[in-house]
Amino acid sequence: MRRFPVLTVLLLASLASARAEIIGAPTPRMATEEQMKASLREIDLVGANGAPLDLRALIASGRPTLVSLWAHWCPNCLAEMKGFKAIAATCPDRWNMVFVSARASDYAKDAAKFKTYGLPWKIYRVGDSTKTDVAKAKSARAFYGATADGGVVTPLHYLIGASGRVDAIVSGRLNFEEPQRLAAFCAD
Repeated sequence: MRRFPVLTVLLLASLASARAEIIGAPTPRMATEEQMKASLREIDLVGANGAPLDLRALIASGRPTLVSLWAHWCPNCLAEMKGFKAIAATCPDRWNMVFVSARASDYAKDAAKFKTYGLPWKIYRVGDSTKTDVAKAKSARAFYGATADGGVVTPLHYLIGASGRVDAIVSGRLNFEEPQRLAAFCAD
């Protein structure tokens, strides 16, 4: 039995529903929902030491995955940290957790700030292939959920079920602090 749809309802009950599966603040974007979902199979992510993260393999691992675009300058991203600490204390291995710098140019600052929270997960950035490969650059814009004017809205979360299907794209703050939401997130 899949519990993810129930989890999605519990996590997102306080957010206004938008078209299709993109939930949260309605934002005019350069990419469609389908392009945003497809970008998860196309995007290259790298960590602090330049080592690649195989996001496709992680998504195919049989565990649900949360990919969160995060920024040191984003008040809602910072506000979510208390909830992520609760997840780290309660069920750190239940989900694959992938944090990605919302702007590759901010990666050093994002990584430094992220480290101060002492979470068991790492933060990544989009790989440099976007600088030389037009298709990768297009995928990166879709992955970031680039707005019509080329900006980013943070936080942006991709909630991916254990089957590898993107169940929701959430534009805005998630609140994992509330006991029922934490319990739903950590349920087996």
